[in-house]
Amino acid sequence: MAKDKGEYRPAIQPIPPVDEQVAEILSERQRHFDELRLSKKEREALAKARRKEEERKRKEKARAMAREKNRVTTYLPTSLIETLDRIAEAEGVSVSQVITFFLFEMVERYDRKEVGFWGFKYPSRTPRYPWILVHPKDSERMQKVESRKSEKSQ
Repeated sequence: MAKDKGEYRPAIQPIPPVDEQVAEILSERQRHFDELRLSKKEREALAKARRKEEERKRKEKARAMAREKNRVTTYLPTSLIETLDRIAEAEGVSVSQVITFFLFEMVERYDRKEVGFWGFKYPSRTPRYPWILVHPKDSERMQKVESRKSEKSQ
């Protein structure tokens, strides 16, 4: 098929990038090339918008880092999560607030020696901790403990 006269035909056909880094470099260079076609006023407006966006991202990252020190990730049994959801909904508060409240209460009771872990600690298989602590109502983890016991007895 013949090309129409005056139709743009690139001298070099673009090569599909090999990986993400190459694609990033190519897109950055293409963006730079496209910006060179803009007027000086348009480039200044674009640069100002970019600086504003970078500042917004920097501030958001700083806020996220400040929140990070108060965050803990933990695995909870499904049944406990459902119970916490139910309590939070009934009380009109967040699940995080319910958990925080309960933790403060239990730490107080633990410090007063009203609560202990005796009978709930099992030997760990990991070198990081010598024990694992499993509540009897945590059926998911109790099954793992029970299966370890049966493995040893065989």
